[in-house]
Amino acid sequence: MTSTQIRPEADRYPMVLEVTPRYSDLDPSRRVGREALVRWFEDARVTTEHRAFPERTFGNRPAGTGQLLASINVDVLAPLRIADDYRVGMAVNRVGGSSFSYGYGVFTGAELVATGESTSVWVEGGRPAPLPEEMRTALAGLVLPEAAPTARREFDASRLVRENYPFRYDVRTRFGDIDTNRHVNNVALAGWYLDGLAELHTDVLGYPLGGPLDGLSPSSLRVEYRDQVHYPGIYQLRVGVLELDDHEVRYACGLFDGHRCVGLADAAGAVRAVDADGRDVDLRAAFEPFRMRG
Repeated sequence: MTSTQIRPEADRYPMVLEVTPRYSDLDPSRRVGREALVRWFEDARVTTEHRAFPERTFGNRPAGTGQLLASINVDVLAPLRIADDYRVGMAVNRVGGSSFSYGYGVFTGAELVATGESTSVWVEGGRPAPLPEEMRTALAGLVLPEAAPTARREFDASRLVRENYPFRYDVRTRFGDIDTNRHVNNVALAGWYLDGLAELHTDVLGYPLGGPLDGLSPSSLRVEYRDQVHYPGIYQLRVGVLELDDHEVRYACGLFDGHRCVGLADAAGAVRAVDADGRDVDLRAAFEPFRMRG
């Protein structure tokens, strides 16, 4: 059983963050967007770790020492409306030798509307290192006993080859994308993948005014951060179609610095949507030329 299958009530999580959506959290569908959920997870993580972790993990520390986010997953189960208030529950579901994972549940009232998971790695001198004992002790107090992490996603070597992704979207880093670690923040990077998917949707729809149809937004996003992304810089974000059936399309995404892969993502969403005139739009044929190569 995975962390997204275990659905405890919000009050059972050892940490719960109260969230009131902002207007800027909304996407064009007038619902809370996927990027906002990644930010909510980050807020819950940072708030908890500031309270629970030893000072040396956040205060003065040698360069190249601390925890870095390695991956983040988001699954949207129901539309998130701005008129509602939300609670983000967070708990530890795995502690390893040099890494640890959190599970997240997003609630409005008693309804679970989204889940997620993240993995962080402790580094010293820029390399993975054993978790400090005082950090292990702090993490033990945040465990939800019945939770278990999702099996680690293993990517095929073909995913590291830039030319295997048919669709290309270039991204220039902005100064506002970098965080206190002096590299592009994980929330901004997750937004890049969502932008790349939106650009693909816009392309197959013929570049309609206002962008792609709301129904094409992915319901799930899984991001693996393979290396730091820096400012200034120009990166290639590549997208391909992994699987396609009558109802769903699964995407593969890769972020490249030249030919070097610095990030990977998987996403899934609907292959059909309704346009502004109420007509059904079926994109199965339009997606066929974008199947992954290799």
